[in-house]
Formats: sequence, C-alpha cells, structure tokens
Amino acid sequence: MTEVRIADDVRVDASIDVVWHAIESPAAHARWHPYVTAIGGGHELREIRECSVLIGKKPGTTKERCVERDERARIIWAIEEDSTGFGRMVSGWRSGFSLIERDGTTMVTAESTFRPNNVLVRAMLPLIRRRFHQTQRAILHGLQHAVEAESPTPAA
Repeated sequence: MTEVRIADDVRVDASIDVVWHAIESPAAHARWHPYVTAIGGGHELREIRECSVLIGKKPGTTKERCVERDERARIIWAIEEDSTGFGRMVSGWRSGFSLIERDGTTMVTAESTFRPNNVLVRAMLPLIRRRFHQTQRAILHGLQHAVEAESPTPAA
C-alpha cells in the first residue's frame, strides 16, 4: 500500500543549535515531550532508544532505531516495537523532526510516515490523520514551550 506522510510545523524563537540540542539529547527530549516519560539509549545514527510513554492514562513502550541523522537538520527514528498497538496496524513506521534556521528562529517539522497494513486501516485514515496531527502539534508545542522558556529573549 502507498506510504502515508503526516507533517506539522512550528516556528521556535531560538537558534537552531538550541532547538537541535533539545531534540537530539535523550535527557532533554524526555523533559519536554508530552507523551514520553523516559528515554533509554542514544540518538546517534543506528542507535536504539527505548521510550516509556504515557498515552492518556495508559503506559506503554516503544523501541526505535535512529535511521537518519543530519546534524542540526534532521533526525528520524524507525519504530521497531510499540506496545500501544498502532505498530500492528502499519508497516514502515518512521517518525522524527526536520529543522531549518530562518532569521534567528528555527522552523521545526514533525513528521510521521507509514504504510497501512490492510484495507480497514486505509479506511480509518481520516481518523488516523486527525489523531496524528493532534499528537504532532502537542509534541511541537511542548518543544516550543520548553525551548522558548529556556532561551534568553533578545534585547529590544
């Protein structure tokens, strides 16, 4: 089946170096991510990280491999194991961030890609897309809030 791509953007009032650190550092990432409670492992290319997540009131885990890493520009993880159930519905599930610096701010894109495993999942795509957009926007808001709260504001 055809690959589905879901992307959302936010402008963060901070340098690309500050935003990149918040994403690529497992400890920093776990502090701002609204669904992640802990990250074990690393974010270097080919490294595996294990995330403890809380979806609503339901705890879960994911095992993710860093499959793309372009310093200060892009990081993508392939979700290899997922206790929330979505991983059984799709194949080739990947998720991550792209960054572009613009005039001292950073444009961040959160993106997820996957292939539905069957016709039923394809029929559910409008709901799945809506949920992914809600989730990605919450993640981007968490990143934006954390980074902007820690970044010094420019003098007027």
